[in-house]
Amino acid sequence: MLVSAELRWFWRNALPDGVDAWFRQGSIPAGGGTSRSDEYLVDTRQTELGLKKRGGGAGVEIKGLVAVRGRAPAPFDGAIQIWSKWTSHVLTIDRLPRVVVHKTRWVRKFDTSGPRLTEIELDENERPRDANVEPPERGCQVEIVALRLDSGEAWGSVGFEAFGDLATVEDSVQRTAAHLAATISGFPRGLELSYPAWLAAHVA
Repeated sequence: MLVSAELRWFWRNALPDGVDAWFRQGSIPAGGGTSRSDEYLVDTRQTELGLKKRGGGAGVEIKGLVAVRGRAPAPFDGAIQIWSKWTSHVLTIDRLPRVVVHKTRWVRKFDTSGPRLTEIELDENERPRDANVEPPERGCQVEIVALRLDSGEAWGSVGFEAFGDLATVEDSVQRTAAHLAATISGFPRGLELSYPAWLAAHVA
């Protein structure tokens, strides 16, 4: 089981002007930039559970909402959600209603295990570019994502996703948001939604 603390916004069509430039203005370039297509279970009656096939692979990733905690600092103020994640290689959604979401994402990763945040340079596979750098056990990823549906409809998203144990993930989001707040003059507010909530309200 994995635990995460998350905060995310969506915009129809694309990210607002300046958000992409702000994300990429750091001294360390963002990692990622590769594309994949995920299949999500369609369930418009709830927003607390998500099931998906990642990149067309076998098995299912299950994501469940555990709690809603405090709010991140301005300008990224929003309710921080705690999620748990599991992977099953036996379950399938192949015979259930589902939607395909094509994604291209870029990621910045921060190590929050020490008193001072450290940014880790990532490669196109979102792994540390320096092979001698061990992935941190506690940290927070900040991502921008270009999303496209089979209908051609496009969306953009910005997300904070902290990893670690239950006692630390909320703090990792708080600290990372506070760190990045000093680098942006304002943050246009999008739709503050999790992936399951976005799918239920605007896609499915």
